[in-house]
Amino acid sequence: MMRFDVVILGAGPAGERAAIQAAKLGKRAALVEQARVVGGTGVVWGAIPSKTLRESALFVQSLTNRKLDGIPCGIEGEITVADFMHRERQVVARELELINRSLDRYAIELFRGRGRFVDPHTVAVSGAGGQARVHLRGDHVVIATGSSPSRPADVPFDAECVFDSGTILTMPRMPRSVLVLGAGVIGVEYASIFAALGLEVTLVDTRTELLPFLDREIATILERELRKLGMVVMHDDHHERIEIRPGKPPTVRVHTHMGNTLEADVLLYCVGRDGNTADLGLEAVGITPTPRGLLEVNEDFQTAVPHIYAVGDVIGYPALASTSMEQGRRAIRHAFGATGPRRATKLLPFAIYAIPEVSYIGETEADLVAAGTPYVVGRGRYDLNPRGQICGDMGGLLKLLFAADSLELVGVHIVGAQAAELVHIGQAFLYAGATADDISEMLYNYPTLSDLYRHAALEGQQNARRRAQGVPPLGA
Repeated sequence: MMRFDVVILGAGPAGERAAIQAAKLGKRAALVEQARVVGGTGVVWGAIPSKTLRESALFVQSLTNRKLDGIPCGIEGEITVADFMHRERQVVARELELINRSLDRYAIELFRGRGRFVDPHTVAVSGAGGQARVHLRGDHVVIATGSSPSRPADVPFDAECVFDSGTILTMPRMPRSVLVLGAGVIGVEYASIFAALGLEVTLVDTRTELLPFLDREIATILERELRKLGMVVMHDDHHERIEIRPGKPPTVRVHTHMGNTLEADVLLYCVGRDGNTADLGLEAVGITPTPRGLLEVNEDFQTAVPHIYAVGDVIGYPALASTSMEQGRRAIRHAFGATGPRRATKLLPFAIYAIPEVSYIGETEADLVAAGTPYVVGRGRYDLNPRGQICGDMGGLLKLLFAADSLELVGVHIVGAQAAELVHIGQAFLYAGATADDISEMLYNYPTLSDLYRHAALEGQQNARRRAQGVPPLGA
């Protein structure tokens, strides 16, 4: 039996930051990870690899655009999977090196194996054969085991032509066509990457509208830009039967509930994710997961057992690396009575690394309407911005929402180049309680996409005046 101040299950972004926070508070932390490397889905299979692949796709797309602009450039031969994955492997290896270096710096004790509760304070760590290697006892325990792609029994995953988001990076060859079932964040991101590479992509959305949590104007622009990439987008449909058709190589055929028959070289299934809580021994501590394997927590990330916390993807939405990291830090601060930021994790920036990017923070128009809060809108359009024209993004939009009476900023929504970076300017304004007047009077470098904030704030001021006069707003 080894004793610790806190035992943390899972070495992804949430678990890693929880362990480091504990070390900074002078506590002894044990970190348990069953995978061969630390970093979790975000580093090994998710955020870092997919975003690196996205940059490769943007590079390929930029060569095509430059060729159209009269600059002679191109790619010799066909792009292979090895070409596509080369940069991804380099970036992931470097990130894993940095994570391990950070764990060493803070003297985090890492235990390889599967953790399972023996009692509310004790975790047994088992090796590959299932034999218990060591027992760890902690005053507190943090569950940060993440989530995995849902794998329904009627989907014939074969790692040859049918994949999920955890296996898609292992494609044995570059396909000519891709069918993506599921238009959540992961599905939209991968679909846009493949489309930017010039592949034939069909995206099947099980819902009636794309990404319903987004501002509707932003979602409409995103779908328009996805279609410009040559993507076929279908709504309110899902698979009824999936067949693998023999051949060299094999292909896949999907029959849908709406009566469509769709064929492609590769199928990516990404409808939902399930919490990694099976075989954690939760029954031994009195914690019951939801049917999807997720854990319910309070605002301090405590489960039904107060000294056991849960953070990251295992508690569900928003399931972002950034929010997971902050949840891990906050859980540790609460466990040991330390002070720190208390801002709600729902008021953190959200990014979708599609092509084009989407990012937002704060309220949407639907939120404000539902709450009965009067508001005005200000827009900054990429096609009217010199930097937007220079980078060739003529469809992007920065949209700011202001409280109608005070003109205080309450929401920031962006679709277009550098959206995930630009949102942080809005985040700073939002946290500072800035108004449209404050934003419009700031000085911005020229030409920059940041100057979109000034234009959006100016339009917000105009719309506030028009609202007072009973005149329809600009951009309506």
